[in-house]
Amino acid sequence: MPPEVQQSGVFVLVIFLAVLAERGWQWLRRRAARQWPLAEGRVERAEWRQPNTGTNRYFVADLAYSYVVGGQYFAGYYRRSFSDAESAARFVRSVKDCRVQVRYKRGERGTSLLLEENLAEAIGAAAEIAS
Repeated sequence: MPPEVQQSGVFVLVIFLAVLAERGWQWLRRRAARQWPLAEGRVERAEWRQPNTGTNRYFVADLAYSYVVGGQYFAGYYRRSFSDAESAARFVRSVKDCRVQVRYKRGERGTSLLLEENLAEAIGAAAEIAS
């Protein structure tokens, strides 16, 4: 096998392992966050876009949220990817100005995560109120 082919195979393997490690780290972080305390929060901003990656095969929804702990305001960000524009737009419409339960790290109140299950609860509650 030519050295160029071996080098490109190693490069692809390194990229794959890096992505796998990042996904694993995020999974562990979300799992740990399920034990963190809850705070009342609100989605302040919700937008979707198509990243300029050259392939343009996916869409991203970006949320900015705020929450209060001990009378202090904090903020965080949440991002979700979608395979089509309509799904991203529908998601953004469903969460805009929603009240959400935010998980924050005990002892580091400025460290937070908006978990999928808490977001799903907020979307469900908003749909019930609207109907």
